[in-house]
Formats: sequence, C-alpha cells, structure tokens
Amino acid sequence: MNMHRSRWQVRAVLAGLAAALVLAGCTADPGTDESGKPIVTVQVITDSRAIPMKDMPWTKDLAAACECTINWQETPASSWSTQKQASLAAGDVADVTIGGYGGGDWGDYGSLFLDLAPELTSMPNLSMVFEKVSFARVVSTWDGKIYGGPGVMLGTMADTGSHMFINKQWLDKLGLDVPTTWDELETVLEAFKTGDPNGNGEADEIPLDFNSPGTGGWGGFQPNILLGGRGISPSGGMGMYADQGTVKSYLTDPAYKEFIQYMRDLWSKGLISKEAFTHDWSQWTATAKGDGKTARMGVSWMWTPSDLFGSKLADQYITIPQLKAEAGQSEKTKWMFGGDGMNYQSNKISIAADVRNKEAALRLVDSMYTPDIGVQMRYGSFGVGVKKNSDLNYTVLDPADSSKNLSDWQFINSLGDRAPSWVTQPGVTLTIPKEFAEVRAADAVYDREIANMDLNTDLIYSGVSFTADEGRQYSLNNTGITQAAMSKFAQWVTKGGIEDEWDAYVADLERNKLAEQIKLQQQAYDRFVKVMADNKVDLNIQLTDPDLVWKDNPDGSATMSRPK
Repeated sequence: MNMHRSRWQVRAVLAGLAAALVLAGCTADPGTDESGKPIVTVQVITDSRAIPMKDMPWTKDLAAACECTINWQETPASSWSTQKQASLAAGDVADVTIGGYGGGDWGDYGSLFLDLAPELTSMPNLSMVFEKVSFARVVSTWDGKIYGGPGVMLGTMADTGSHMFINKQWLDKLGLDVPTTWDELETVLEAFKTGDPNGNGEADEIPLDFNSPGTGGWGGFQPNILLGGRGISPSGGMGMYADQGTVKSYLTDPAYKEFIQYMRDLWSKGLISKEAFTHDWSQWTATAKGDGKTARMGVSWMWTPSDLFGSKLADQYITIPQLKAEAGQSEKTKWMFGGDGMNYQSNKISIAADVRNKEAALRLVDSMYTPDIGVQMRYGSFGVGVKKNSDLNYTVLDPADSSKNLSDWQFINSLGDRAPSWVTQPGVTLTIPKEFAEVRAADAVYDREIANMDLNTDLIYSGVSFTADEGRQYSLNNTGITQAAMSKFAQWVTKGGIEDEWDAYVADLERNKLAEQIKLQQQAYDRFVKVMADNKVDLNIQLTDPDLVWKDNPDGSATMSRPK
C-alpha cells in the first residue's frame, strides 16, 4: 500500500467534509464571536511606551459603541515599515488600521481600501467633522475618494513644530539684548562662548546647537528655519517652498548660499557645537538637559523649552521671533509653518475593501469621532488620563506615576496624537495641564511671521500627495538631489569651499532633475489647491480657528471650549 498516497487521500476527504459542513451551516461563522457579535480586526501601530491595547479601559468603551468584539493586532512603529510592505504586496490588510497607511499607498494599493465617501450617510460623527471643518475633508481626499479618516487637533496643537529658544538668564547676566538679526545673534553667541554665562568657571558653554541634519533631507529643529529671515518658509525636508501659489526650491537660491556662508562663519569661530553634525537625537537632547542644574546650551530649536532643556532648566529660556538676515532689509520675515499638518492630520484610520463585518467596522471608526471616546483615545481612559467632569467637559490628568512625565503617561495609556478623533469639537470644554499648554505661548511669538504669509498660497501643504507614477519619479529624483544638497551643506559649513563650488553644485542638482522635481510638486500642489477650492476652504480662517475660546488658568493650565 502506498502510505504517502494514502495520507493525501485522507487529507482530501477531511477537507471535503469540512467544506461540506461549512456549506451546510454546521460551523460557526469565523466573523463572529461565541455570542454572535461581529469580530473586527484592528491593526494599530503602537508607541514603544504603550501598554497592550486590551489593558486600556477605553478600548472596552469602543467595543461597546461598535457592538462588536475587537481583535487587536499591535505592531511597534519601529517594525511597521517592513510589515506594511509585506501586507500591501500580499494584498492582505486588516479590517481596520490605525495610523498605518497614507497618501503614498493609495496610488498603487488603493483597491485594497474602502472608499468612505459613499459610506458617510451611515457615519454621522465623521460626517459632522467634514461639515464643520471642511479642510479635514480636503486632507482626507485622494483622487476624489476618501480612504482615510483624519485626526483634527485644533486647539491642542501648534502652528509650527519648531520654536527658537535662547537662554534669557545668560543674556541678562552679560547685559545683552535679545538678538533680532543674524549679525546680532553672532555677537550674542560670541559672548556666550567667552563670558562664562552659566557661572561655573568652566568654558563648557555651547553657544548654538541643533538636531543633526541627515542625508535624506532637512528635518525638524534644524537651522534652515533661518531662511525665513529672507522671506522663505521652508516646507518639509526636500528644499521646497511655495510663494503665491508657485512651487520653488531654495536649494539653489542665493538666500540659501548666504545662509550657508553665515553658518560657516559661526562654525569657524567655534560657535556651533562640534557634535552638531554627528550626534543623534538622544545625545543632543541629553546635552541640552545636562545635569538639570547648570545650563550649557545657549540657543536651539524644539517644540517647547521643557521638551529640550527639561523642566528644571526650561524657565531660563524664552522663545524669540524670526531673525532678519540683515537690518533694514525689505523682505518680510516668515517662519516654518506646519499648522496645516499638525492640526489636520490625514489618514489616521482606514478600512479594508474586503472587510468582513462592514457595518460594525463603520460603527467602530465613526465612534472614534465622538467626544467621550475621542478624548480617551488621545489622552487616556477616564480616571487614568482624563477626568470627565460632566457631559462634554473634560480635564486631562497629571500622571498617577510621579516617575513619568505627562507626555510619557499619555502615550503609555492612549494613542496620543496618533488618534483619529476631534477632541475640541463643538460643545466640548477641555482643560489641559501646564505642560501641554506651554506650546501655545511659544507659538504666539510667531504671529507676526505667520501674518506675513497667505496660508492659501504660501504653503506646501503636508496633505499634498502624488499619483503612483509621480511618486515613483519623485522618489528617484529625490535620492540624488537630497544626498548632494545635504552632504554639501555639512561640508561647506565645517570645511568651507562654497564660493568656489557653488556653480558646480547648482549644475549637479540640475543634472539630478531638480526642475522636474519642482514640476511634479507643482502638479500635486495644484490638485490639492483645487480640492481646497471645491470645499470652499480658507485656511487663513480655519487655521486661526476663531471659534475656539482659550483661557489661561492661574495654575498654568488652560481651558479651551468651542460653542455648539
């Protein structure tokens, strides 16, 4: 007897029996749990600090709201890129995904995701978001479809992620005024280097430091922000900016050359940290915090003083406006604006096109845009991260664990700013602690610079996305452009040579298709602006958010509300 053949025959018979049982309705529906509730599988990309989703009490409220059982699949953000590519290539995405997919995926893989536009009639909460703040719909629209739900952070975010800080105690000790121009900053930095402003008798002051630029393009908290002193508001890391609706690149602009020459001057005088181009994030921030007693850093950029210098040194620092490139210049100063992307975050959540229990999945997503669930997803469960004072009235709580700061506590117990929600929607009153309110004061310093910009024409919006073909070509071009630009920036600042090599550098970028890159960005930009026009969006109004009422409280906390 052929045993190998026999085993396969047995397997075939068993498989046939199983199929027959399924057809006869004799097996449980794999899309429901033991009690008959629909199962919705939710893939979530998690912060490394987060506890398991099932241990966050708010997830039970979400399951009750969607009348379903949630099967959580959790992937650390550090591992998601690899898993994402494998899932897309296999055509296998979870029923619902939080924070996993975006505009760069829709071109090639849009067929894997459900277009939410036709489903909005059964999603009253998400529909309300799109009705009340139309820009939320704009950032969620790709080629006429809505594959992802937004996160609306109005009132809880800022207009820029990077603020410029200077040690005011050092200025006062040395009898110096706050600088207003590049030259004045250089004079201040020289005094910081030689005047022992921290008073410890050691020459350990670091006049200027910043987040180290990489070869992949400009990032946050880096000195290219100074280009705003010449009226250029850099958008993103690719050297692009918009000026009255026209996309340009500053990488070959004379203002960029002038900026690099200025940075070279600072470096040659020892006014920039020797590790500025080599340290990693943790080294940079650790240097800024020091021992928590004696400040060592004079000037840098970050979200808030507490985030960079720590709570013990933060009070020594103030936020300063954009510096003019030179006194008496004609150009109006601008800042690096990011309020569109931070306040209206796109593609926070998506649903698979072949979702098993569509109605339950739609209820689940729509429930995230209710006030009770939204505030818990953002800050933590009731009694853990948030106190519910009354209907639609909430207070964000300080950490129950005194060893954790507020930001860590938030990300341990919630999705934080990964949450698809609108916390400050009409009728809601929200009180946030001092640590979260701090950024508002830092942001206000740049009101003048932002007023010098038309937010409808002078931004490369973060929600701008490419078609599949555009995206591939843009990525190919970008490799050569950014590597050439960023390596030259580091070289010219630390070693010099820009005067002799500038023309060859410009020619190199042109060979790497910089003109085509600008054209691709302009095409995508124009499509996005058209969607803005179709939805009657005026960002000069929506991003200043005139309906939001903000109140500073005596203890440093703040309360915000929005009338119904």
